[in-house]
Amino acid sequence: MTNQKLGFLSSVLCKWHAQATLIGKYLLPVLLLIRFVMLGAAVQTAWLNDREEFLCSTQQPGCETACFNSVTPLSLPRLWTLQLVLVLAPGLVFLCYLIHLTNQETQVQRGNDEVKGHTLSVYRACVAFVILVEVGCIAAQWCLYGFELSTDFSCGRSPCPMRVDCFLPHAWEKTVFLRIMFTASSVSILLNVVEAVCMLRAKLRRTDGGETLQSGSQVEESVLSRLLALWHSHAGFLGKTVLPVLQLVRIVLVGAAVQPLWSHDLKYFVCDTDQPACSREAYNFAFPFSWHQYWTLQVVFVLAPGLIYFSYLVHLLVTQKQSETGTVIKRQSLWAYLGFLSVVVLLELGFAVGQSFNYGVLLPSMFGLYTRRCDDIISCYFSQPTEKSVFMLIMLVLALLSVLLTLVEMCMVLKTKKPWKKREDNRENSIPCTEMMSNDKEEGDA
Repeated sequence: MTNQKLGFLSSVLCKWHAQATLIGKYLLPVLLLIRFVMLGAAVQTAWLNDREEFLCSTQQPGCETACFNSVTPLSLPRLWTLQLVLVLAPGLVFLCYLIHLTNQETQVQRGNDEVKGHTLSVYRACVAFVILVEVGCIAAQWCLYGFELSTDFSCGRSPCPMRVDCFLPHAWEKTVFLRIMFTASSVSILLNVVEAVCMLRAKLRRTDGGETLQSGSQVEESVLSRLLALWHSHAGFLGKTVLPVLQLVRIVLVGAAVQPLWSHDLKYFVCDTDQPACSREAYNFAFPFSWHQYWTLQVVFVLAPGLIYFSYLVHLLVTQKQSETGTVIKRQSLWAYLGFLSVVVLLELGFAVGQSFNYGVLLPSMFGLYTRRCDDIISCYFSQPTEKSVFMLIMLVLALLSVLLTLVEMCMVLKTKKPWKKREDNRENSIPCTEMMSNDKEEGDA
């Protein structure tokens, strides 16, 4: 094959196209893009004022809130947001893995070494994960809502004194989107199954026991490739692929699902009292710090060490002197990487423990309390407690998963790199230029 230079992104795309079939290259990305656009432009609008337009034939405090919680245990737009984020996550992990392989090619492009990877196995695992997510979300959608939403229904949930009639707005429009998203999920499952079958047939023709990826093509070395090379030189597999995607998933969930869910929380917080100050004080007692703001702080604080670490890598590359070797810079960046992982573990544990002790794991539908502004013990009702409890569990699980994966990453880095050891080759590479010149002079005299 003729030797040719490829850009960094072009090399990544070539590796992706070498593994995927026509379905994985064109149909599945386009279908996922269509679902994202439909979710953001159409579905969110149909459910925009869902709580405000929901009505029940009663004046009992808390009855309408309890009925809305029963008919909407988990909002469909947020369920589909969670579904699409989980469907997109394996593709991002595979992309990070391809970037890792491309960076390895950059390191050996001047020699005769070969880069070996398991792209086919990783791609098969990503397709299998997508199928499981799609099937699980379709099952959850069918169990919660079926395939049709009714305009009116009867509700007898506590604290309603009797069965009351409630009316769901835009039921027919929501039913249409319900069936469209169900069809899109079914088509996605079918296409991914066909993609998996095609890859199984390809497995019979070739093995994936470390396929050679170095094929004579050279990757142009840029500042970005040098930065990735310095990061990848000491990061493990989890630090290169899974952990960045996990943080991205949490950012998307906080911005697209958690924030809208808690945006009008005070407006629909209902207490069985006519004293406005009493309800406000009860809300402040129940939520001393808003959930979505708490998780926003958590995401920002967890991302901050990573940004500082990458800024430090840029500083090392920019201020690198000619007399310094790559070994010295890699050792400095390795200790910075271990410090970054340690800070992330402490922050994640701190926020997870704070969430568990201050708010608990599940949100009750109602609670009773007595404050100095209330004449008696009052009962207050949360809006959408089931859905909020689901996201409380999701965010707690993501934080604990981040702690676990970060600890595993630290153990892998310490086991493979062993930064406390001074290797002989590193010491030889770090000899000052003056000592090398004296050695050359002695050899010349001899």
